[in-house]
Amino acid sequence: MALFLQTAPTPEPVTLTEAKAHCRVDVSDDDTLITALITAARQHAEAFTHRAIPPQTWDLKLDAFPCGWQSPIVLPMPPTTAVTSVTYVDTAGASQTWSSSNYTTEFPSGDMASPARIVPIYGVTWPQTQRVINAVTVRFVAGYTTCPEAIKHGIKLLIGHWYAHRESVVVGTISQQLPTAVDALLWPYKAFGSSY
Repeated sequence: MALFLQTAPTPEPVTLTEAKAHCRVDVSDDDTLITALITAARQHAEAFTHRAIPPQTWDLKLDAFPCGWQSPIVLPMPPTTAVTSVTYVDTAGASQTWSSSNYTTEFPSGDMASPARIVPIYGVTWPQTQRVINAVTVRFVAGYTTCPEAIKHGIKLLIGHWYAHRESVVVGTISQQLPTAVDALLWPYKAFGSSY
């Protein structure tokens, strides 16, 4: 199983103006740095929660379809809003697009949505594939239309922390883990049913 980003997320859930206000920065000298911190903090939040935060398009690659008609394909990085296509390499080695009329999807919704699932409709089975790596590709769109405030605030806390502490080590203080507030804000949004 592999996951490939096809369309990068845009816009970021925290704007440059919001990040500068949080960091109490009034000048434009550090705009490039703060913009980079916004992206890095969002990527950290996505890795921590196993969620797509802004809308983005991904390809999930599988070596084969699941065994049995009731076995679902589980899409990582909820919330998923659409499945664009399901393609596969057939036993003759040709690329095929599996019609959306052959499968049904479940897209759980809400801020803490669980991963989406795809299953064949009643009476239809998964197609046979050639035994090759990445024989199946599911293209899907995931991400929040409106970022939950707790996630957004966790991202801003990280930006502020990284902006104030630009090195990996803080010298001259008692050792402690600084971003625990970030973890507390993001923890409820962890997608435990996701493998990414």
